[in-house]
Amino acid sequence: MKQITLNIPDNKFQFFMELIKNLNFVKVEEGSYKPEFVEKIQESRQQAKSGETVSLELDEIWKE
Repeated sequence: MKQITLNIPDNKFQFFMELIKNLNFVKVEEGSYKPEFVEKIQESRQQAKSGETVSLELDEIWKE
C-alpha cells in the first residue's frame, strides 16, 4: 500500500473529497488534528510569509 500527502485549495476540497470517497480502492483517514488547530497553524504560516513575526532572544524566553 502507498500513502500520499496532497495540498488541495480550500475551495476545491469538498469536491475532491466527494470524488475520492467514490473510489472503492481509496481509504480516506480523517486527520487526528482539530480543524481549529490546523487553521491556527495555517494562519501562522501566512503571518510568517508576510513578515508578521516577532523574534525573541533565548535569554528573554528563559527569564519568563
